[in-house]
Amino acid sequence: MSSAGATLSGSFSRATGATRNWGFQWGTSSSSLTNRVYSDGLSDGNSFTYNLEGLTPGTTYYYRAIIEEYDAATGNYVDRVSSDIKSFTTSAVQPQTGWQAYLSDYGMPDVSGLGTSLRQSGTNSDRDDKWYSVSTSDSKRQIAIHTYSTGAPSNEETVNYVVLYDGSKYAPVWTAHTMNTTYWPDKKVGRNEDWGSDPAISLTQQTGLDNASSVGYSRGHLVASNYRQTTVKQNKQTFYYSNQAPQWQNSFNSGIWSTLEQKVADSTPSGTTMLYVVTGVLYEGSTKTLPSGSLNVPIPSHFYKCIMKCTFNDGTVSGAQGIAFVFTNEAHSGNYYDSGYVTSIDAIEERAGFDFFAAVPSSLQASAESNTSHNWFTGK
Repeated sequence: MSSAGATLSGSFSRATGATRNWGFQWGTSSSSLTNRVYSDGLSDGNSFTYNLEGLTPGTTYYYRAIIEEYDAATGNYVDRVSSDIKSFTTSAVQPQTGWQAYLSDYGMPDVSGLGTSLRQSGTNSDRDDKWYSVSTSDSKRQIAIHTYSTGAPSNEETVNYVVLYDGSKYAPVWTAHTMNTTYWPDKKVGRNEDWGSDPAISLTQQTGLDNASSVGYSRGHLVASNYRQTTVKQNKQTFYYSNQAPQWQNSFNSGIWSTLEQKVADSTPSGTTMLYVVTGVLYEGSTKTLPSGSLNVPIPSHFYKCIMKCTFNDGTVSGAQGIAFVFTNEAHSGNYYDSGYVTSIDAIEERAGFDFFAAVPSSLQASAESNTSHNWFTGK
C-alpha cells in the first residue's frame, strides 16, 4: 500500500458451481461499495489480486472480495460474497512544493531519471516571471520553469510552462503546459513579440535564429503565443529563445501547424477539466543546419504535439483522453491536420525517448496514450 495505491487480495474455497470474474467491490464508505474491479485470473489455486491506483492519500477505503458462481437453479452466474468488508488507509504524504511539485504535475513528462536538482531561481519583472533553473545529469540539458502571478487566480504563483532545453541543439527538446480558462484566463491580450534569452537557462548557447527567414524558416513557437493570453507580461514569456526552434514557415508554421495550434486554443476547457499539452521536436536522420551568428543550428526533422484531456472528481483523475500529431518540418498542402498526421502518444514517446503525462493513473493512461482516434478532439 502507498499514498496512491493498494493491492487487494482474495481467495475462495468450497465453490459448488463453476466460477468466473473474481474481483472486489470497493469505495470510501462501508455502506456504499460502488466500484467493482476484476482480477486478470487466479493464482495459487483459488487466489486473486487487483492493484488499485489513483487513490487519495490519507483516506480510508473499504472493500470485499466477490466471485461470480454458476447457480444451477436459475441457470445464471450470481455474486457470491467471499469475505467480510475490510478496510485500509492510504498513507499520508507531504505535498511537494515549489519546483519539485511543478515537475510532478499530471501534464509533465517523467523527469525522474534526469537527475534533477535546483540550480538557481530568480525573477524577470519585465515578464512577471519567477523562474526556476533545474540542472540535469546531462550538462547540455537544463529545465526551465516559468511562472506568473499577476492576473492568475488569487494572484498566486502559477506555472506558465516548463521547457527542457538542449544546449547542443540550441533548441527545446519539449515544452509542457496546461490549458484551462479558469486557471489560465484567456483575456486576449494579443501577441507581444519581445524575443530574448531565457534567464533560467545558464547554457550560453541561446540563439534568436536571426537569419532563419532568409532561408525559409521562422522562430517556431512550441508554447504558442495565443496559448498564453492572460496578461502582456505572461504572453511575453512565450518569446524566450528557449521556446522556439527552426520551423519551415510557408505552408507549415503559417499553415497546418497554425491551424492545429488554434484548435488547441479553441478546445481549452474550464473548471476541473484540464487539457495538458506537450510539444516537441525530433531529429531523425536530419543533418541540415541553419547558420545563426557563429552557430550552426540543427534543423529538426519533425514537430509534434501530444494532447491529454483529464477530468477530475474530488481531486482524483476520473477520465482521460489522448491523441498526438506529428509533422515533417517542411511545407504541407492544406490545413487538414487530422488527415495523415495523427498518431498515438505512445508512438511519440517511443521516438522521443520520454514518458509523457507520467502522473496520470496507469489504468487510464494506457488507453489514452495508445489511442489513434482523433474524433474526441477534432469533432470529425
